[in-house]
Amino acid sequence: MQVFKCALHILKGNLVFPLVYIVGLSFMGLFMAVSFDFGNTSQDYERPAYDYAVIDRDGSVLSQAVADVLAVQGEAVDVPDEKVAIQDAAAKGQVHYLLIIPEGFGSGFVSAARTGEALPELETVYSYYAAKGVFVDQAVNSYLGLVRALCAADPQLSPEDAVAEAKDLAAQESKAHLLDIPSAVSEADRFVFYLQWSTYTLFAGIVVCVGLLTTTMGRADVRRRNLASPLTYGSYNVQLALACAVVTLAAWAWTFCLGLLAFPNAVAQIAPVGLALSALCMLAYCLVPLGLGFLLGSVGANAMVCNAVGNISGMVVSFLGGAWISLDLMTPEVAQAAQWLPGYWYSRACQLSAHIPAVPDAAALGEVFLCLGVLVLFSAAFFAVAALAGKLRTQTADAGGNRAAEAV
Repeated sequence: MQVFKCALHILKGNLVFPLVYIVGLSFMGLFMAVSFDFGNTSQDYERPAYDYAVIDRDGSVLSQAVADVLAVQGEAVDVPDEKVAIQDAAAKGQVHYLLIIPEGFGSGFVSAARTGEALPELETVYSYYAAKGVFVDQAVNSYLGLVRALCAADPQLSPEDAVAEAKDLAAQESKAHLLDIPSAVSEADRFVFYLQWSTYTLFAGIVVCVGLLTTTMGRADVRRRNLASPLTYGSYNVQLALACAVVTLAAWAWTFCLGLLAFPNAVAQIAPVGLALSALCMLAYCLVPLGLGFLLGSVGANAMVCNAVGNISGMVVSFLGGAWISLDLMTPEVAQAAQWLPGYWYSRACQLSAHIPAVPDAAALGEVFLCLGVLVLFSAAFFAVAALAGKLRTQTADAGGNRAAEAV
């Protein structure tokens, strides 16, 4: 078992890769799953407070009414009517919303509302640090819209009465009742989310570790020594495959057992057969990056290439598999394209397994094993291409060359 021990020694020398990709990223998925609250978190609505400033150059009844509307929920800040002071108030975040009412705004507004002419404009300045100013401006425009409608509807209505009536209309609130509807998402979905997040963790970690291992063992000088030794070619391949299988099984066991220990309440809701199927789904999915890692080693990819392929392909598989964003939010074309990648079938298998009944019927088991079969086909395709690439590489003049030593 010298080849097997040598392969594990190589992996031990590059321990940073499994620690970062498998251990570190699995904890990241764990923290994200814990941070999600799947219960009912509805609370009473509270209007957000804001800081505002009004520079009133008009002094009319309407301008004072606008200031009163802002004072309902906001905190007034005194800003001098100077250019530098106005710029500093917005740039330094002293106020969220600054309103400048020009001279003659009140009389001009009422007159334009009754004649249908263009309304005079207000000058507004928003803070760079928050988006509250936009919503405050909408409230001001909504109030002015009420005043305009009242003035247009009754030409005999005085500005004072129009302002007062608009305040009464703006103060009215519709009655609402909160319906306590039980969430359709259970605690078991927390565990499912963790399994789906592990799509990237397992794919990138296994591809990098297995690719680095097979590439290092496939260096031209190492292969020549192995061919010259009494070790048979079959024994060499079996020991190398066993070392790669150990890496894959370790990644699978660590990731799945961490989820079991971290979410005991969620796991308790899943039937034992569902947990067994979930573990089997993850193991079948791990075979896909294992095959891709063998393929990288067969073509002599170095450590940089293994890292790039593992990360990029892992992100693509995770994104299109619905691990980060639900496929329901994507276009139908993207959802259809996702079915050509293993992440989709792994996510679907995890969902089906977690919600399978304690005594599953043939139809439920058939859907899960269909996903498992697709995952196995993906891995078989990678292994077949890897075998062909490895055979063709051994027939080249340099058999990969010594450039593969960069993988060490």
